[in-house]
Amino acid sequence: MSSYPSEVSTALPSAENKKTVEMVESAETNQKTTIAFLKTHKYSIIRWVCFLPYPYFLTVLANCLSTNDISTISFLLENRTGAFYFGLAITYVLFISLSLIFRRPYIAGSILGICYSTLSLADYFKFSILQEHLVPWDLLLSKNIGEFEPFLKELQVTPAMIFLVLSPIFYSVLLLPRKTKCYDKKYTFLIPVACGICILIGICTFLTSNAIRMSYTKWFDISVNDTSTQTSNYYKNGFLAAFLLNIGYLNVETPAHYHQNTIEQLKQQYAPAPATGNFAKPDVIVILSESFWDVTTLPNTTFSEDPLQNYRALAQNHPSGTMISSTFGGGTARPEFEVLTGMTTSPMPAGAFPYQQYMQNDVFSFARYFKEMGYDTIGLHTYDKTFYERDKAYPHMGFDEFRGDNQLKTDLWWNSGPYLTDETLMDEIEYELEQSHPNGTFIFGITMENHSLYQNKFQKEELTIDVQNNALSSKEINALKNFSKGLSDADKALKQLYDYVMNREKETVVLWFGDHLPTLGNDFSPYTTTGALQSSTSERWSDAETKYMFSTPYLVFANYDIQTPYVADKQEVSSYLLMPLLLDYINAPETVQSNLLLDLYQTCPVINTKYDLYQPNTNPQKTKELLDSLWLVTYDQLMGKNFMNQ
Repeated sequence: MSSYPSEVSTALPSAENKKTVEMVESAETNQKTTIAFLKTHKYSIIRWVCFLPYPYFLTVLANCLSTNDISTISFLLENRTGAFYFGLAITYVLFISLSLIFRRPYIAGSILGICYSTLSLADYFKFSILQEHLVPWDLLLSKNIGEFEPFLKELQVTPAMIFLVLSPIFYSVLLLPRKTKCYDKKYTFLIPVACGICILIGICTFLTSNAIRMSYTKWFDISVNDTSTQTSNYYKNGFLAAFLLNIGYLNVETPAHYHQNTIEQLKQQYAPAPATGNFAKPDVIVILSESFWDVTTLPNTTFSEDPLQNYRALAQNHPSGTMISSTFGGGTARPEFEVLTGMTTSPMPAGAFPYQQYMQNDVFSFARYFKEMGYDTIGLHTYDKTFYERDKAYPHMGFDEFRGDNQLKTDLWWNSGPYLTDETLMDEIEYELEQSHPNGTFIFGITMENHSLYQNKFQKEELTIDVQNNALSSKEINALKNFSKGLSDADKALKQLYDYVMNREKETVVLWFGDHLPTLGNDFSPYTTTGALQSSTSERWSDAETKYMFSTPYLVFANYDIQTPYVADKQEVSSYLLMPLLLDYINAPETVQSNLLLDLYQTCPVINTKYDLYQPNTNPQKTKELLDSLWLVTYDQLMGKNFMNQ
């Protein structure tokens, strides 16, 4: 009997054993539940794991693809951490906002992936060709994408590029949901969409506001000075941060002393003197010759024939000199704008084009100046007239007509190159001068034949100028031969125009100038190979090298006896001084703008603040005052209230 209780106690589980059993069963149940959950939601888990680092992947992709070099990320993380995380933060915000708007992360990922890979690859190609980086306002040229076909044919797409471009698409597939959405279904459709739109508006304000810009650049330790030149900006900050910084860079701050009274004082200070009456009222022809530059100045390089023999002969007997351009290798519209208007692009964002970004209303130009004297004003270009939106800008500058390649009235001449010949433009000018213009005509012509690219541009049998330099590669020799061929054709076109003008009875004066030096190869080759430059990084150029890379020749000639001397003969001058100097030479009536610029010429004939180009002068204070005045005049007409023309 006494053993019974003990038997009972061993048969029944104790409270402790019962708890242990329950814990085991619970663990088994939880394990089964977890396994079931993982099996059921394994794709969702993978998607969320991929969701979080995706913006980081896009940030790395954009910066690497723009340079075609993965070491770019190492450089940014070691030296420019703030710039890298600035781009990363913006990418995260954009990804979240697009996920809210489209309700599916894979759509947001695909959109961002396509945008980032396309833009960064475009930056790589543009810099390879023109030594200029892609900026947001370049997107305005996307409608002219067909015009870039000659460039696209020369581009080399590597397997690594293809992989990088396609990788966002494959990555986005991992975010692909079945039926789930990135927010709970109990919320209405409009709430997440509205939140996403508000975030986008907020990020746009964040990027475009100059006041906010000054704050966040400090947060991320980004120097505003890094955006003074785009080469420095993109090198130091990487493609993504630099591109984003540029979005707000078009908003030019109003000069502190800009108001109507200041403009009125300038108008009084530089008021035109009464006309002398000895103005012959000649026809005026101005030619922008594409990449017209003395290639024989390359050190240690010889040419079997001088491609500028006609220019050199004319320059000995007529006024000539050197124009300091506002661009290198491309961006023709910038020096073109400066010559036509007498305004400056130096304080504008690097890479900006006034025709596209700022010219929304009528402004002063020398075409308008002649138009107001009764001249017929005509613009001619042997290329698509919509490029740089010239077709919209030229009427604002007072041109009666602007004709592109499809509107020319004479025969179109081609050689083996991809562009209309310079001879075509000369024929068109001769045709126009034969028409009736009883009060005179002002013609501004833009050539195209000698535009890049220069690799295998012409047929070999047309390359009659040999180039010798033992340091040059065969590719560099090829580029120089092709460039010399186009330059020689431009020189022959100059002689054609000269002969025609000198045989005219009507008084005629011609200004001929080159817009910029050519981009002959990547990384400033062959300028570095020949020794013209000691570095392929523009920030390391000496003052003399910088001036060399922005210097182009110009020439003035007339078919009648001009009594006054040309004051800048054989000198270096800034591009916006060419027309005021021409007006002074032919005794044309004065204008406020030309008087201001002639005063600047007397003080400092060569000055470009963007590239730190200055000619030594004896009065730095007056130089600064005149530059401020020139910028006030430019700002007033393009971005201000246009007090100058009221």
